[in-house]
Amino acid sequence: MNKKKLFWQIPFLAVLIIGTVVILKKQPPFRTNEGLVFGTVYKITYQHADDLQNDIKQAMLEVDQSLSPYNPNSIITRINHNQDTTLNEHFTQVFELAQKISTETDGAFDITVAPLVNAWGFGFKNGEMPSDETVAEVRQGCGLGRMMRDMDAVIGKDGTLDPASLLGVEGTLPKLNYNAIAQGYSCDLVAAYLYSIGVKDMLVDIGEFFCDGRNPSGKPWTIGIDRPVDG
Repeated sequence: MNKKKLFWQIPFLAVLIIGTVVILKKQPPFRTNEGLVFGTVYKITYQHADDLQNDIKQAMLEVDQSLSPYNPNSIITRINHNQDTTLNEHFTQVFELAQKISTETDGAFDITVAPLVNAWGFGFKNGEMPSDETVAEVRQGCGLGRMMRDMDAVIGKDGTLDPASLLGVEGTLPKLNYNAIAQGYSCDLVAAYLYSIGVKDMLVDIGEFFCDGRNPSGKPWTIGIDRPVDG
């Protein structure tokens, strides 16, 4: 009786297996887009019928035009050179978020540390530590608290910002650097776009990571750090 039952079950199992294979073959492929942005590399993997490289790159370029100090024409570069400029949603959103994080960390997070970053040399490439005197002098020009808290109060009706209006005290305007927050903001922005068009499985790497769903093998994404200890 068991053998007879098994004999009738085999065709159904075969149909089930074949159907599963057909369904899997009809699934959209995983795609990977790579390139350079914000002075770093990006790699974005997602499952979708279409290659979304152009739309993804456009979203990142909008952020680059707003927040990247490596872009000579970006909003943040113009502000750091005391040039009048027109703000956009990306700039104001990240500025307000930076203010919130600065408050929550008692000033430990500070987007005005660009002069200190320059004094050390990004990644300590110069091989020399700045003197205590140099650090003390440079720190005089830093401090998010020196800038006005209410961006709306210094932005004209046409969206134009006069950098000098951001001064909280007399002196030069603190130089802004959004690198500690801009890449994460960009990851969230790209992920939001992918969600909006129905993508469920994604890994967004723009110096920082955002992942959801499954990888091409059908397993949860695995994130690792390559050589966390130098040497």
